[in-house]
Amino acid sequence: MPLFPWDDKLKTNHPNIDTDHKKLVDLVNKLYDAMLAGKGKDACGQVLNELINYTKTHFAMEERLMATHNYAKTAEHKSEHAKLIKEVSDFKVKFDAGSLTITASLLSFLRDWLINHISKSDKALADSLAGR
Repeated sequence: MPLFPWDDKLKTNHPNIDTDHKKLVDLVNKLYDAMLAGKGKDACGQVLNELINYTKTHFAMEERLMATHNYAKTAEHKSEHAKLIKEVSDFKVKFDAGSLTITASLLSFLRDWLINHISKSDKALADSLAGR
């Protein structure tokens, strides 16, 4: 059973944003599965890298949309993105050094962050884009 099943309540009704969100949810679940299966550091590290890279790609896409449409809350939204990237990147440095492992609390943090960010910030962005 996935840690974080996709739920239509998370839909923003912007096709590109929703497609990316589904992929992010899949990657969080893939990381969860790797942790539960006791996969080694290399396997978990690969999934973590994929999650980080895809998150950066997704954030860049959203930020291009914000710039293109002069979104009023761009600075606040970008700040949320930057904060998550910093936190996950800091974790990755410690993971690579062997001082941290993938844990249920990390995965819960990622799930909760995504749910909160999608439900509030991304839905507001998508609503603004739909209104143009």
